[in-house]
Formats: sequence, C-alpha cells, structure tokens
Amino acid sequence: MRHEEYRAMFELEGHLWWFRGMRAVTASILDPHLPGRPELLVLDVGCGTGYSLKWLREKLGTRATFGVDISPHASVFWSEQGLDTAAIASAHQIPFKSEAFDLVTCFDVIYQLPGADAETAISEMHRVLKPGGLLFIREPAYDWMRAGHDLAVGTDHRYTLTKLKRLLTARDFALRRATYANSLLFGAAVPHRLASKWRGSEESDVKPVAEWLNTALAAALKIEALLISRLSFPFGLSVTALAEKKAR
Repeated sequence: MRHEEYRAMFELEGHLWWFRGMRAVTASILDPHLPGRPELLVLDVGCGTGYSLKWLREKLGTRATFGVDISPHASVFWSEQGLDTAAIASAHQIPFKSEAFDLVTCFDVIYQLPGADAETAISEMHRVLKPGGLLFIREPAYDWMRAGHDLAVGTDHRYTLTKLKRLLTARDFALRRATYANSLLFGAAVPHRLASKWRGSEESDVKPVAEWLNTALAAALKIEALLISRLSFPFGLSVTALAEKKAR
C-alpha cells in the first residue's frame, strides 16, 4: 500500500461514507453471534491506523483489543489514536500464542497477499483463536473490478465468495455466515471502476466527497446493514464471512 494511503485513512475513517457504512454492515453480521462481553479478547489483523481497534473496543464493550500491522507507516498513527496494544508484525506470522483470542477480525488485508501467504495468514488466524472462537473477514470482490484504486492500495487479487469460503474451510473453519456486501451501490460502482481502468488511473478511492453525497452513500449502506441481518446478497463490492474455529 502506498504510504500516503495511511494518512488518507487516518483523516477519513471517522467520517467517510464507505468506512461508516461498512462498520454498520460488520456490526449487523456480528451482533447475533457475539454480544458484547467485557472479558472478550480481540485481535485485529492488519489494523492499519488503529481506528478499527477503537471501534471494536466500543462496539464489543471490551478493552482487551489488540492489533498487528506490517507497515511502520501505519504505526505512526497508533499513538494519535491513543493505542498501546498494537504491534508491527505480519499477518502470516502473528506474534501471539495459540488459542489466545475469542474474536479475530481482518478487514481488507489478505487481498494484498500472494496466494501462499494468504493461506498462511488464514492458518495463523486459526491458530491464535480459541476453540469456538470467531473470525470475521472482509475482502474486495471480483478481479474484473480491478482499477486504479487497486494500484494505490497494492491489490494482489480480489475474491469471489466461493473462493473465500474455500480458503476458510480448507483451514478447518466452519462457516457461520458468508455473503457479498456493499451490494446496493454495486450498479453505481461498476461504471466508475471500469472508467478508471479505461483511463489507466492510479488514483485511490479513499478521498473526500461532497457532504450531500457522503450522507446519501452512508445512508444506502446503513439500509444494507439492516437487510444483511436477515438475508445474504448474491453479488457486491466486498465479500464477507464469519467463521468459527471448530471445537476439539
């Protein structure tokens, strides 16, 4: 990922429609399976600037949230977020003991890893989960949607839901939920991505938009968050899964 992307995320994560809306979608999927408990131990793999750690802490009602990210450029923002529980480390070599966590989250991380490294990363997430613990993972969908944004953030490959499910079940996870997400805006996003590809753009999509548009797009994702608690989508801009480490 380009170094400047971390600054853009730090400045926009609290307000930009995509971050706000996808947090609502994540909460809608997690809520039926993981009520807030102060004793929960949580790890965010690829925690970036650390905003997700703060959000998970507030959402789940626990202070025991930890994070790892491979980038020193991400780590400079951790102190600004008031975090002291994150470490510079790779997703495919997580520096925690086995069976330590109740929940592991991974928000748009393994799409940057080549196939073998992605498989190792999923195995590592499995290792650090307690039996019966949950993994929530979200990745960008469809290689044919690759465009300028993917160059900016270092995409290696994008996922289909089938591919993500196979990756998880091959590492001995049991699927609890699996669905596409960011589906209501799919029709608007496809022309934008295809036009970006046609222009040969290398521009990131993480940038401010007009306030009226930001409000409207966030509202669309919040509607989707309500729907996704009851149904699964057959297509979308992201793939998401909630998987359980099988008890012995």
